[in-house]
Amino acid sequence: MTAMSGTSPTNHPAETVGAWLRRESARALKVSALLLVAGLAGVSALDAMWPGFSALWWRANHQLTHTALEQHPLALARTFGTRLGATEYGWGPLAWSEPFNVTAAQDDLKHDYPEFIGVKHGAPVALRSSALLRPNRVAAYLARYGQIESRRFARLYAPPDPFSPPDANAELGQVITKIFGLPDAAIHTARHIIAGGITSILLFSTVLALSAVALWPSPRPARRWLKLLAWPALASALVWLAIGAMSLGAVAAGAFTANTAALSFLTALPFLLVAAKLPLRYSESLVLKPAPVKWDGVERRQNRAPTPPI
Repeated sequence: MTAMSGTSPTNHPAETVGAWLRRESARALKVSALLLVAGLAGVSALDAMWPGFSALWWRANHQLTHTALEQHPLALARTFGTRLGATEYGWGPLAWSEPFNVTAAQDDLKHDYPEFIGVKHGAPVALRSSALLRPNRVAAYLARYGQIESRRFARLYAPPDPFSPPDANAELGQVITKIFGLPDAAIHTARHIIAGGITSILLFSTVLALSAVALWPSPRPARRWLKLLAWPALASALVWLAIGAMSLGAVAAGAFTANTAALSFLTALPFLLVAAKLPLRYSESLVLKPAPVKWDGVERRQNRAPTPPI
């Protein structure tokens, strides 16, 4: 008894992922209930005091639902890919907002000079009589047209000959030109997100903030550049979970209506944070334990004290 009482107590084993998940889920459930009650009380109070709040609330919920369904990660990837694939790019910058984008530059040229339909043999082809055209506009049109043509890969994007087989070299060259279009596609996708309004910015800012709160204090991954790579992927997963929470809120309300989107998203915030921490917490549990030290053949056990005679 004396020997046992004199030994130091053993450390408790590390908390398992299951125990951690149960504890965090219970805490998130309490916070979600408080957020739901506070949200319902706030909406009811504003609806009673502000006559125009109902229409504003419906519009905000509708925009949030539209943003979640139309600007989720797959939709944004589709927007990025469509812009990159359906656009002709050149080797020189044409505009800061749409760099290397020959298609957009040609569309802007047609919009600014609607009286011209192109250039043939060095002269502009006009829709109206050339007598009605002003010489300064003709010169300006030719200057912009020449600038665009001088910066495009004309041979790669030449009209295909229907009587000849496809040119594999030209198609491969068009794929290479898409490297020049990566900045344009990224800017176009960012403008698409901003065009969704304040609700789009709030949705993406919230999921990015939640993923950052979970990711940066975590010891796994250990490298910062790995965390930067995992950050958008984790935020994308949270967007899908937010869409699921909005759908569950609509079903719980009894009908598929947009008026439950904001409250559902607000209520789901604690669970989104737990969901962001879960893969990181699981990765910590997969860390390999250090290998046991091999015995070097030296006996280091202490001799026991002799037993006193009875």
